[in-house]
Amino acid sequence: MFHDECGVFAALDVSGRRMDASRLAWYGLFALQHRGQDSAGIAVNNSGTIMCQRSQGLLVEGFDEVVLNMMQGHAAIGHVRYPSQGDPGIENAQPMLIKYRAGQMALAMNGSLNNSEELRLDLQEKGAIFQTSSDAEVMLSLLARNRIVTDNIEDSVKMMIDSIRGAYSVVMMTPGKVLGFRDPNGIRPLCLGRLDDIYILASESCAIDSVGGEFIRDVKPGELISISASGINSIMTVSPEDMKPGPNAGKLCLFEFVYFARPDSTIDGSNVYAARDKAGRLLARQAPCEADLVIGAPDSGLAAAIGYAAEAGIPYGQGLLKNRYVGRTFIQPTQLQRELTVAMKFAALTEAVKGKRIVMIDDSIVRGTTTRHIIRLLKKAGALEVHLRIASPPVFYPCFYGVDTPSQNELSACNMNQEEIREMIDADSLAFLSLEGLKASTSGLKCGHCTGCFNGVFPAGVPHNQESVLRKINQDDFFNSNSAGADKNV
Repeated sequence: MFHDECGVFAALDVSGRRMDASRLAWYGLFALQHRGQDSAGIAVNNSGTIMCQRSQGLLVEGFDEVVLNMMQGHAAIGHVRYPSQGDPGIENAQPMLIKYRAGQMALAMNGSLNNSEELRLDLQEKGAIFQTSSDAEVMLSLLARNRIVTDNIEDSVKMMIDSIRGAYSVVMMTPGKVLGFRDPNGIRPLCLGRLDDIYILASESCAIDSVGGEFIRDVKPGELISISASGINSIMTVSPEDMKPGPNAGKLCLFEFVYFARPDSTIDGSNVYAARDKAGRLLARQAPCEADLVIGAPDSGLAAAIGYAAEAGIPYGQGLLKNRYVGRTFIQPTQLQRELTVAMKFAALTEAVKGKRIVMIDDSIVRGTTTRHIIRLLKKAGALEVHLRIASPPVFYPCFYGVDTPSQNELSACNMNQEEIREMIDADSLAFLSLEGLKASTSGLKCGHCTGCFNGVFPAGVPHNQESVLRKINQDDFFNSNSAGADKNV
């Protein structure tokens, strides 16, 4: 598992009658809490004045009835954060709010800029002062500067997009508008919905569903949505000749379907639960196993396990219990915290697994900390064998697009081959779903895939300071049991 990303939500009542936009944002962000647990924030617009409240920890820890009752307004944007870039802490929490020559502006983003350091240095040379290490502040500085030479905020956004590189979905708010836009590759998700007179933007469709709204569509790669009292407007920020035509236009992060997104979300036409179920079925065809019981690693491995069991004709059952009061394992910032969390998080069901050959399905394996502990738990509970099947390919590369991932020195697939990982985690066998199989699982997807973490193909490039240190992995070495690790340059 990778660390989670961030989640964004925005709402504006075009009639101006409802003043509970902050409460709507709270419910929407609650549905996106799986995307970030480090901090949460909501900015609200009350009669043209924007106020912002941010807090560390979970949404419920910083926003109670007293706070929400104080935050009256017809428009709001919100954010839940995992610190994928910028230091953890309240100073880097979002939304970020600034005052500039044209008034106020608040912004929240999911993603990361590859050229943020170059942009930051250039802006500082021109007199900009930064209080945080967040890419969101770089965006705000660019927008404020662009607004000096443009007629409206939409043109300022288009001008900014011409100068930034990376993957991002952004919601922002001015005294008169709420805006949302997606990077030209569409790597990070963003969708549009409606609840009566309220237009909604959110990282996932589950957030729109959770507030009783109706999903309208996904925001297109490179599209800017502008919402105001006069209605909604769609603007393409990239010229048609710069967009790749055809069904593979856009490069949505494939890991959204593996782990990040909630199972009840549909992203760019493909349902997350259905994709995980199909990935499990394809995995059963590619890597069959003689066993008595199929179990899933809670929670993101469950749908794939159900699919695997159905395809293989092996009974599916619950072999593990998960402590719901412990945070997601790989969302913990340090290795020590992760190891302690794993120990508290899972328990084996002895009566379910004792004396049986188990096939355990997990969504991914990155370091192996969680997997090793779970397999040992199952064997201690009496499982005769534990065979691990992973419903995604090996992860060979870190992500540079707003996901906090280990370096290649920490990725197990970069430093061990498949057999060495199997021995390290104490599994009786180990197999992965192929990249083509994972792609095929996303039935109905209306765009292409970003597969950078699997094969090193990064559609928006990589930061300049990573170009010389990023190792090209020979994947044949990984699957070759005679190879001493996969860290071979091609």
